Amino acid sequence: MSAKLYTLISFITLFWFFCLYIGFRNQKKIITPVDFFIYGRQLPSWSYFAIITSVVFSGLIFFLHPSLIFLNGLPFSVTSLFVITTPLIGVIFSKRQWILSKRYGYLTPSEMVSDYFKSDILRILVVIIALGFSIPFIAMQLSFGGLLLNIITDNILGRGSASILIGAVVCVYLSTGGIRSLIIIDSIQFLLIIFGIICIGFITYDLVGGWSLLNESLSRIAGIKENLFNIKENYNSYLSIPGTIKITNILNDELPYNGVWTSSMILTFVLALSGIQLAPNISMITYASKDPGYFATQQIWFSGFLIGFILIFFVTGIGMGSALLGANNIINESGNNISNILPPNIYPDNFMALVPNIINLVGEYSFIFFGILGICAIAAVQSMASLILTSSAIVTRDIIKKFFVDNLTNKMEIFSSRILIMFIFIISLILSLLAKNNIFDLGSFALAIACQMFVPLLAICYFSWFTKQGVAFGIAVGITVVIFTDGIGQSLFGQIVPWNKWPLTIHSSAWGLIFNLVGATIISFITQEIKETKIKSKIHEFINENKNYSISRRSLKPSAWIILIVWIFFSFGPGLMVGNELFGKPINVESWSFGMPSIWVWQIIFWGMGILLVWFLAVKMEMSTSLEKNIVSQTEDINNS
Repeated sequence: MSAKLYTLISFITLFWFFCLYIGFRNQKKIITPVDFFIYGRQLPSWSYFAIITSVVFSGLIFFLHPSLIFLNGLPFSVTSLFVITTPLIGVIFSKRQWILSKRYGYLTPSEMVSDYFKSDILRILVVIIALGFSIPFIAMQLSFGGLLLNIITDNILGRGSASILIGAVVCVYLSTGGIRSLIIIDSIQFLLIIFGIICIGFITYDLVGGWSLLNESLSRIAGIKENLFNIKENYNSYLSIPGTIKITNILNDELPYNGVWTSSMILTFVLALSGIQLAPNISMITYASKDPGYFATQQIWFSGFLIGFILIFFVTGIGMGSALLGANNIINESGNNISNILPPNIYPDNFMALVPNIINLVGEYSFIFFGILGICAIAAVQSMASLILTSSAIVTRDIIKKFFVDNLTNKMEIFSSRILIMFIFIISLILSLLAKNNIFDLGSFALAIACQMFVPLLAICYFSWFTKQGVAFGIAVGITVVIFTDGIGQSLFGQIVPWNKWPLTIHSSAWGLIFNLVGATIISFITQEIKETKIKSKIHEFINENKNYSISRRSLKPSAWIILIVWIFFSFGPGLMVGNELFGKPINVESWSFGMPSIWVWQIIFWGMGILLVWFLAVKMEMSTSLEKNIVSQTEDINNS
């Protein structure tokens, strides 16, 4: 075995021993399910920032996003604006959910939905959403981990074996220390993820010769007339948006001319990525927070600014720069590549191997740095831990305790969750092995399922006229539509439906949500009950009494929502097409303002505007601020009331 591998294995082993130590150290501190799952609702600020930011962005920004930018070019880079829409979803729902969880002792969103609507059917449907999101998402992370270790160990460790090792470590420290383990481990992993992706970005910039040479080389790509680089109507679809909507993939398997990433596709995929914030698993972490005032800091500075800066400047640089380093055979054959340092077979079918291959390059120059980057990448994968923990909690409390063992003691509830941690990992592992060549499809499906949580949260937090029949129908229809319009469902049922995945270049999350919302609205109007509406109205009155919106802030509400809609329309909606040429023609480098393709400049501008928008809603509108008075809890745990 080489010195490079000895160094890597030593570093990873030490990191894993540290994780296990933290888990066992916290084992004796676990007394109640509230302690195990949500830290007694006392999660400190830094821990909340680290956990929520890590689970939302980790594997996406470390592996998936740069790979998809590499594959699809700058149009996909625009989806980086989900760093703004994700906290916006949090601004809309997080504080209101926290108020209710604190008041009524909810540990899981399924408890909240079930109690609000007095419906066990909705409890089960929310559990389905939670597992439909978490298991594919965990499987995607395990696939990343397996692929990573397989490549950086020079194929010594197989993908399946690597995934098992990573998952086993996570399961042990989770089952022993619960969320107490995450407080320490995820805080460190958050720093490692940030450090790692920035380093990989600098490495890529260095390999291409710096920022100026990167953009100069991109200008030469603009003239390539092949596949996704085709020139039509004065733009090149690797550097600009190929249209507003495409209809060619409704009845056949052909990709739309110049690619799938139209403005409608970008719009709906950004909303899909934002669906992570809607997932029941993420809501549980919100319940753990000591103070809703923490939300604004995370939303503005950690998500909007920090992760946004990394995505737009470093992750985009990794994706676009790698195309010039030998990884794209079309660019190689055109003579526009800078070097052949990366394997030429990465584009197009092996694109998920991009980041592991870049890390592997480092091993030729510095063993120590190589080992550190290996740990950083492992940290990104292990951020799935909170999803495993929350999923086990949801199944234990909302299925086992509710329907099978109603007298489950605190000790048995924790024990049951520990068993379920292992079970959820095994299911996710099997899925990752079965779909190892469709990693992106796993993530896409998970995001689309999570988005179906929008309607029940909208009902609980804002609109009392939604009925349990309407919401249940909407969720069921939404999930069904997602299955038949996304890649995973298409692989199973594609032969019986007359369309390909993402019809009209609209992501499955949007198709599911449209049918979900329309169905829920219609059925709710048909099934209105005055008594039920009055009971729910009292809950809404309690929220409104505690949310702290001053009269002056309320007057700004119409303007705030108008600004939000306008920003969405132009930043990544149909108005995005203006950005194709506003700062220069894509195929004319002399016309480029700031020496960059126009759509990249457009993205940077609207990212900055988005940060201001999040600040305005979270702080100025007081939608993510601390409460003026304490919430008097009726119970710590609704199951004990």
